[in-house]
Amino acid sequence: MHYFVRHIYTFTYIRKETTFITNLFKNTDIKIAFHTNNTILSQLTHKDQKADKYTSSGVYKLTCPGCQKAYVGLTGRSFLACYNENKHAFRNNSHTSTFAQHLNEQAHSFGTIHNMMVILQYQKGAHIFTVNVFTFTQSTQPTTI
Repeated sequence: MHYFVRHIYTFTYIRKETTFITNLFKNTDIKIAFHTNNTILSQLTHKDQKADKYTSSGVYKLTCPGCQKAYVGLTGRSFLACYNENKHAFRNNSHTSTFAQHLNEQAHSFGTIHNMMVILQYQKGAHIFTVNVFTFTQSTQPTTI
């Protein structure tokens, strides 16, 4: 009894060139199989988008559009959640946010997240508190002109 060991190789089918290359192995002991990356599942699932920086957490700075005063904060939630929380406090004239309270008392407007929020550090780590304190110290230092 003789056993034949057949080698099976798979190729990703792209175009006619793939068929031409695999036809070269037709009269050999090598068997060719095709597969594709274009499946129903790949068509139905969303492609990985570049992560939005506002979905991360870390140290952020909110700047008042009226007077350029800044609030530096540290959050474990997303930056977008913090922005929306301040926006909600501003619209409802709530005292849950000192930044929103400042905007309401000074009759300043509430800007977009891109105009008001600057992400200072959005990677978790032991040094994130140090970044927060250093940034706060820098932003509270008086500037002379």
